[in-house]
Amino acid sequence: MKSIRIPALLLILIVNFSFLGAQDSSPVLTIGDETFQLGEFWHVYNKNRHLAGFEETPQQFADRFINYKLKVVEAKAKGLDTLASFKDEYSKYAGELKSAFLVDSAALKESAREAYSNMQELVNASHLLITLAEGALPQDTLKAYNTIAELRSRALAGEDFNLLAENYSQDPSVMQNRGSLGYFSAFRMIYPFEKAAFATQAGSVSPIIRTDFGYHIIKVHERIPNKGKIRVAHIMKMYEANRPDSELRAKEAIDSIYQVLKGGESFEKLAAKFSDDKNSSDRGGEMYPFTMAEMYPDFALAAFNLESDGEVSEPVKTTYGWHIIKRIELTPVGGFEDELPYITNMLSRHGRVESVSDMKAQNLALDNPAYRYLVNEYYDGLLIFEISDREIWQNVGKDTLALQEYYRDNIREYTPAPLMTGTVCEIFDDRLFRKVLKIVANSEGSYNLVQILKQNARKPEQFKLDEGEFAFVLNAPNPVEVAVLPASSVLKQYKGPLFWQGEVRESEPLPYSESLGQVMSSYQQYKEQEWVEALREKYQPRFNYDLIKRKR
Repeated sequence: MKSIRIPALLLILIVNFSFLGAQDSSPVLTIGDETFQLGEFWHVYNKNRHLAGFEETPQQFADRFINYKLKVVEAKAKGLDTLASFKDEYSKYAGELKSAFLVDSAALKESAREAYSNMQELVNASHLLITLAEGALPQDTLKAYNTIAELRSRALAGEDFNLLAENYSQDPSVMQNRGSLGYFSAFRMIYPFEKAAFATQAGSVSPIIRTDFGYHIIKVHERIPNKGKIRVAHIMKMYEANRPDSELRAKEAIDSIYQVLKGGESFEKLAAKFSDDKNSSDRGGEMYPFTMAEMYPDFALAAFNLESDGEVSEPVKTTYGWHIIKRIELTPVGGFEDELPYITNMLSRHGRVESVSDMKAQNLALDNPAYRYLVNEYYDGLLIFEISDREIWQNVGKDTLALQEYYRDNIREYTPAPLMTGTVCEIFDDRLFRKVLKIVANSEGSYNLVQILKQNARKPEQFKLDEGEFAFVLNAPNPVEVAVLPASSVLKQYKGPLFWQGEVRESEPLPYSESLGQVMSSYQQYKEQEWVEALREKYQPRFNYDLIKRKR
């Protein structure tokens, strides 16, 4: 069988699985003679809904689940599950997965307790690495060990650890971080490294440790309690690095926003209107939940120092800008039994428990829904790869006439957006906006936007001005709503509407030879959609939407 190219949905399904509670065997989907259980649907959906950017409701996600299972049923109808290559690959994976699940309960408990203990703290540390290849000759091993031993002696004698790392560490990232790893907790590092770090007191240097990368020493700077995961919103004003004037403008802007916020204005409205973080401003500044180890330290420390939900910080400076942070919700580390499913999952993935228990292997699929669903996902993934390759991928590349015809029929898709060369401006002050709007409306096309702003704005923070070449639209009004601009335009970062002044010109379609990769991708999606529609017509799938009305 060919090397596996599992579709994106299947990649999501296979990664980051979690152990489930009781099985729900109610049939939620019927395709021909096959039924699929409600428990499997929720298993798939609940893993996906925790991913960044995932916003589908269960009802919306049901369509993807149906399409995915339609391909599986069709593959089995064509006998692809009887191929020797399929059986061999599936059996090998199922056996490896079974070994990972059949761990000795005592060993698992001990490892889980150790991991849970490490989860209670965050370690702020730096490290120094002398690399050593696997299977290195004895003389090379001795040389590497002597080098790391000498450096440890110098660190213990009081030399600056990060300076030693900068000068001698062979970790490729050292030139950016001088050996600093920031804060981390359990499962963030390979096990020998984690074990050594959590066994080292703050202010101390660890013994020499060996990992697959070579020899390490670790300097633990600080150990603090792990407060868990936090959800916050923020308002951000960016500034350019090494530009004091830019930093000062950002500070003045954030201070002004902070005063308005103290006056009782809505945090969400201010974030939507003024925040430079366009990834969160549409949600009132709300960010995805993070742990201390997942966020840059200055921001994380300020966020976790907020003591109650709804509390707002004073302006906080980071490398990237000035922020005002609002705490929404803090989720502390749970009790041992609560965290055990996550810990067991991570132990299995990290290979920390290897001994096999006396659990009967033949009952594993019945007793453990997580095992059953995961092995089914791989089974489905192999089948979907094989049938997609036969039905879609192989044919698309061969059918050059169809590709050329698709290119001609969809020529607008391969034509870049019109370009506007000139000036754009977003205005944050209502009075100034009305003033500029009146001047532009009465100017009959003859005006100087920059000059208008200079003459009528009371302070620079009232508007943001950009000059250059921008993806645009033809016959745009003035001001133009950001929503009508092409998705490729950098102007989509603005809230708008935008005043503009310049020349707009149409773009020429890209030649077929330059668009071929994009044409093949679009045509493949088109053919796959046609195929799925044909499968729906053939099998008439029935999904019980009533069963998923209660969201888990």
